[in-house]
Parts: sequence; structure tokens; C-alpha cells
Amino acid sequence: VKCHRTGEFAQRIVPLATATSSRFLAWLRARNAAGSEIYCGTNAVTPGQRSRTRSAIGAVRHVFIDADEGGEAFLGRLSANPALPPPAYVLRTSCDRVHVMWRVRSIPVERLEQLQKHLARELGGDPAATSAAQMTRLPGFFNHKRESPFPVTLCWGDVRTVLEPTDFPAPRSAQPISEPHPTVL
Repeated sequence: VKCHRTGEFAQRIVPLATATSSRFLAWLRARNAAGSEIYCGTNAVTPGQRSRTRSAIGAVRHVFIDADEGGEAFLGRLSANPALPPPAYVLRTSCDRVHVMWRVRSIPVERLEQLQKHLARELGGDPAATSAAQMTRLPGFFNHKRESPFPVTLCWGDVRTVLEPTDFPAPRSAQPISEPHPTVL
């Protein structure tokens, strides 16, 4: 929970049952109505952790890409790429901005971050939003970051499919440095 206007924030790392309880959701709705942004993690934090850091991620559950501009064009590039499976979730987070996620299993944190950087580069997503500890907005709440509040909506998704690392294209490794031409003496 973060209020851009006041700088106030609150972080709660709780089990899913707590996060989806009536009492917790009422608290989130009240904070959102007061102008706060509502976020949740895209991957599971190890029980007992007190912060949301890369090292606190206990299980990777989603591959995530953030398109901070040109969301429609981004979705067009995504759907035109035959190497990518359809995403599980597409959140419209504000005008022409989207968060895209695929449900996954068996992906180590390092591989996840490498894949997310690759996909952000290839598809034109936000290269800074590639940490395994990445947050996303929750549908059903308002994004207050811009001048007019925007309802965050879940637009489209194949939520039943859980993908493996082999379902995604392998990130291209860095281009090899070419050998210098031999000097002719």
C-alpha cells in the first residue's frame, strides 16, 4: 500500500488466506479509497520473511512484464510472437499501460530474471521491472498515480495453464566480442 501524494506506505507479507480475508480486503479498499496504490507480489515470499527482496523469494509463480507505455502495441507484439505462449493474466493498469504475467513452475530466480529482461527487451517492456520480487497492481482497485484514478482491470487470460522454463524462448546470450583482425607486419 503506497500513497504517492503523502509518501506513506505499508507493507504486509501475509499468507494468501489472510490477504483474501474480508477484514484485510476492507482495509485495502479503505486505503485505496483514500488515494493509496494497492500492490501485490508476483512471486511467493518464503514464510517468515519480513521484507520483499529478491533473496526472500521462496517460489517463482509468474513471469512478469510491465509495459509502461504503448500497451496496445505491446500486446500486439506479444500476440504476434509465435515463440511465446498466451499469458495467464493481462492487467490494464492505466491508460495504455499493461502488466502481463504467465503462470509458471520450476524456474529458478536467476533464470526468471534473465527471461524477464530478455522479454522486456524483445517486446518493448520496462527493463527496470524484471526483479523476481516485482510487484503488480490488483484488479478491482484504482490506480491513483495519474491525474484521474484508473480502475485496474483483468482483461484477458489463460489462467489454467502453468508453464515450464522450456515453454519460453531461451534468452539470447550477449553477442560474442569479435576477434581483432591480425595486424599484418
